[in-house]
Amino acid sequence: MVAADLPWTIQLEDTQVWQRERTTLTVEVQSTDRFATLEASLPRIDGVDVQALPATNEAGTDRKRILRLTWQLAAHTPGKQTIQLPAIRYNLNGRDAAQWQPPVQTLDVQALPPYLPPTIPVGNVEIESHIEPSGVLQPGHLAYWHIRLHSDAVNTAQFPPILKQMRSSGVELFPAKVDKPASDGGQYRLEYHIPFKPQSSGRLDLPTLQWHWFDPETARLEHRQYTPPRPWVLGWIWRGVMGVFSLLALLASLWFSVKLAGKHGRQWRSKRRILRALQTPDSPHMVHKAMRECAIAHSWAENLNVAQWLTCWEQHYGTADNLRLQLQAIERIRFAT
Repeated sequence: MVAADLPWTIQLEDTQVWQRERTTLTVEVQSTDRFATLEASLPRIDGVDVQALPATNEAGTDRKRILRLTWQLAAHTPGKQTIQLPAIRYNLNGRDAAQWQPPVQTLDVQALPPYLPPTIPVGNVEIESHIEPSGVLQPGHLAYWHIRLHSDAVNTAQFPPILKQMRSSGVELFPAKVDKPASDGGQYRLEYHIPFKPQSSGRLDLPTLQWHWFDPETARLEHRQYTPPRPWVLGWIWRGVMGVFSLLALLASLWFSVKLAGKHGRQWRSKRRILRALQTPDSPHMVHKAMRECAIAHSWAENLNVAQWLTCWEQHYGTADNLRLQLQAIERIRFAT
């Protein structure tokens, strides 16, 4: 097998970038060999930071496999940069079955504005955090602030300086533990585990984190602020007070629930009485008595005439043509007698 027999492709994600802006260079080839792999030595390019991502072998269409090599590039020198990759080896059954020399790629690198210091990240960094234990904290008890930074555009060396901003009143901060998980799919991560002790009751007062970063899309310097979670810190006395108030609120809600259930029960029973009274049309007195009880249960006026009573009923239960006809018949029987 020779390299020309394989459908090789090479793609540079962005041909024009800013200094320190990361872009991706990918080499792909299609093959029917399930266990084939692509291999290459790490490129050495002057003025360009190169990081290799894990090689992949994915299922494609028509029973073909897509073999892929990917590198992330970040140029530190402005101007035209020539990207020359080493030979790509097509490995099958433990030996190099073919080789391919990728063509030269050109990267146009634009210089950053001169007012930017070299520590400004070119690309955004996302942040998220949580407090452990969750819920209400206690003064003088140890807790942890877990912070996770991640970005697919900036490496960890350019992440914002979190630990330098760890100043807070009312909170005793202890030395932090920093973990650097392995890069996953080109995403860079840092995890901070910061122990602390709240010193007084009230809202937890952890420092607001902030930093600047250069946005390659807008070519502007952006400012980012992150406000951490602010759970309550309560001592035993305040916990007791909150417990009493919670119990009173629970009892009040139960009382209102029972009262509301009783009201709905009375309305349902009065509605049933109306329907039963209408089954004996020769007793207009029973119908009018049931109508008055229904008005009282629904907080309507007691001296409503039939038309007004029907209007209130339909506003509460919707249109009731059959009930209107029955009441009109009851009225005719009443006045006929």
